[in-house]
Amino acid sequence: MVAEGRIHTPEQAAQALRAGAWTVVVGTAITHPTTITGWFASAVREAASCR
Repeated sequence: MVAEGRIHTPEQAAQALRAGAWTVVVGTAITHPTTITGWFASAVREAASCR
């Protein structure tokens, strides 16, 4: 399953992974690449390690 749309926070991305998504698509929420990408990468790594 791919989670896409209305994902605006790292917490939402992590929640989608915990709910069974294999991947999360984030579009316009990424407006400050260096800061926001780091938040998402950290949350996704943490959620993936909980599987």
